[in-house]
Amino acid sequence: MEQAVRVVMIHDCPFLFEGVRAILAGEPSVRKVGEARNAPDVLVLCSAPPPEVVIVDLGSSESEALRMLEQVKELCADAHIVVLIEPCGSQRMRAAVTAGAQGLVSRNAGGDQLRAAMRALLRGQCYVDPELAGVLMTTVAMICEEALPHTDTGYGALTVREREVFRLLANGMTNKSIAYELGISHKTVQTHHLRIMRKLDLHDTVDLIRYAATTGLIEMEEWVAIR
Repeated sequence: MEQAVRVVMIHDCPFLFEGVRAILAGEPSVRKVGEARNAPDVLVLCSAPPPEVVIVDLGSSESEALRMLEQVKELCADAHIVVLIEPCGSQRMRAAVTAGAQGLVSRNAGGDQLRAAMRALLRGQCYVDPELAGVLMTTVAMICEEALPHTDTGYGALTVREREVFRLLANGMTNKSIAYELGISHKTVQTHHLRIMRKLDLHDTVDLIRYAATTGLIEMEEWVAIR
């Protein structure tokens, strides 16, 4: 990083913030690392002089962090946004990109990835942590799938995400377990579950598993075992 930059981190984890601040302490061009833990903090820190880089942690308070990210984009539109995100859950990644993220770094990453992301953004480029590339591809596929009109019926009418949920349901997983597996909310899984049942004209879980077995989506032996 050649220019002196002011960095603000939005978070709800002081321990993580201290780690990020320690990582950036070795960067001579970072002149200050501030923190925002609520909307009023964002308002103060995004006033003059505005930050060049904003790091957003999508941790336990994901919805609040996304709201503050949107607030940042309104207050300082030129700020570069780096989001720290778990390496699972395409819904979270989609929400982050939609809200304005230009850099995506795994919460499991080391300091080198964060510094690389900041340098890329300050050069006018986007950045994706290699660990997140697979999730990003799933996210892009899901967005493209949903953008296309669905004229097919049956299993072909399901979106990419609905097919993921369908296969997990067919293998006997509960909505709660699927939510954890895919990194999405329990309510979102319930919505997908209802849409799947409606599109396939199924009435209960036994119908769903039978449909999966008879269409070859799961092995018949698996169906018998689940029953």
